[in-house]
Amino acid sequence: MTTKRAFGEAITLWEATRQTATDDEFATLENAERVILAHRPTSLADAATMLEVVMEQRGDGRSDGLDLRAIERIVSLLRNGGTDGVRSVEASGSVLGFGTSRA
Repeated sequence: MTTKRAFGEAITLWEATRQTATDDEFATLENAERVILAHRPTSLADAATMLEVVMEQRGDGRSDGLDLRAIERIVSLLRNGGTDGVRSVEASGSVLGFGTSRA
């Protein structure tokens, strides 16, 4: 389940490794992106972070379609006035597999 905590952990990991990820860290970075993009944004800050991850792809698009679904959820948040408190957090990701192999 993607929780606010898992989302926060994924953001921290993504920001720390996105520019300097080694081949060994690529899977960890990919998992962080999955959690971020599968999240249902509950704030404008969440939405902005999700858009940063989508923009990082530089228009290449993801083969799993998470980038487009993330944009759909962001649009939904914005159309609902910036809050989506009625809906529960989407269950579609986990950071349990996160871990970096930094030496």
